[in-house]
Amino acid sequence: MKIQVERDALAEAVAWTARGLPARPAVPVLAGMRMQADAELTLASFDYDVSAQARIPVATEEEGSALVSGRLLAEITRSLPARPVQISSDGSRAILTCGSTTFTLLTMPVEDYPTLPEMPPAAGSIGSDAFATAVNQSAAAAGRDDTLPALTGVRIDREEADDPFDYDDHAHATIVGEIGAPDGLGYVAAYERESSLPGGVKKATVVAPWEVAVAAIDQMDELRRQTGNLTRLVNDELRGLAEAGCEHVQLDSPIFGVLVNTERMTAAEAAELLAPCFEGVAATKGLHICNGNMKGRPMSGVLSCAPWVEILQGLDGVIDIAHLECSYFSEWLERDAFKEMPNDMELAAGIVDEANYWVEPVDKIRQRTEDWAAVVGEERLWIAPSCGFGRHPARNVPVLREKIENMVEAAASF
Repeated sequence: MKIQVERDALAEAVAWTARGLPARPAVPVLAGMRMQADAELTLASFDYDVSAQARIPVATEEEGSALVSGRLLAEITRSLPARPVQISSDGSRAILTCGSTTFTLLTMPVEDYPTLPEMPPAAGSIGSDAFATAVNQSAAAAGRDDTLPALTGVRIDREEADDPFDYDDHAHATIVGEIGAPDGLGYVAAYERESSLPGGVKKATVVAPWEVAVAAIDQMDELRRQTGNLTRLVNDELRGLAEAGCEHVQLDSPIFGVLVNTERMTAAEAAELLAPCFEGVAATKGLHICNGNMKGRPMSGVLSCAPWVEILQGLDGVIDIAHLECSYFSEWLERDAFKEMPNDMELAAGIVDEANYWVEPVDKIRQRTEDWAAVVGEERLWIAPSCGFGRHPARNVPVLREKIENMVEAAASF
């Protein structure tokens, strides 16, 4: 085998295929990644349960195949310079050259590698983002008892819409076992990956326990029973973020905010369920509560924030900052209720409404800020958007950027 391939294409394909490598291979060859070169380069990994394959274009001088350590190949390709990569093999070794860098990898017998399963025909298609979101929302509902295989899966009753318009477009799942996530929820891995980007990551958020299983939100009795499992998952992520160096972590809990507003949960119960999420978290701890937002539509018909004060009272000494939706007129009218907010807690008032197209002028933001500062004091007040920008009706970047710019200008005027 003798080929030349672009560095970025190779690194991406190797990284993807390496995800299929078993952590503890039953036989040594399963730790290998098979490279097959003909008109294109096919990379493959297999653990007898899952097969991963990636194909990329190459310039092939000699066709052939080689089996090398998959994890070692992934480490090497991740650190190569931005130059074309030449790979050749002579049976006992494979030589990888990129610019002035050369690596020699011992090969394993290709003939000992198991036959890969035939890929089934495509059954349909779905956007990768929508599919990933649906899987992440419902995979936590899978049990971990391998003696009951039927309970280790997630039964998806309705798939996520390609372009979700309202809450009924979300995927729906049925909880069929004890909820767990052996590999975590992914927040720590995302922080470690993205904190190296320019500017870093100043704050990281994790969804609250019931948000983890939001695709099964209609199964309230089962969610209550499984709250201990869900809380452990969330607490592991928050502690992991703090241990990874994140100075400010936040728990996002719109569902509890909605349930309290609609009198389906007491504020004391919400505080009792949220407090254990923060145990052992050595960072600035924040809590976000809102009434939900999907393309500008709240989840709740009760647009109130005053009932959340009692939740904050129950979390006195637990959290440092409360980031609350305060953008509706009805919530502005309730601001005096926050005189009862714990004195050691800061308020990030979600004054800037991310759910609409109107760009609040600087003067309007400043006026609203002054109104809230009169209640809790300037020294305890942050100005913030009402929620995240990901569910803006059109994700209109110029509008959202102008909202943030005006918010920053208003804050700087104090």
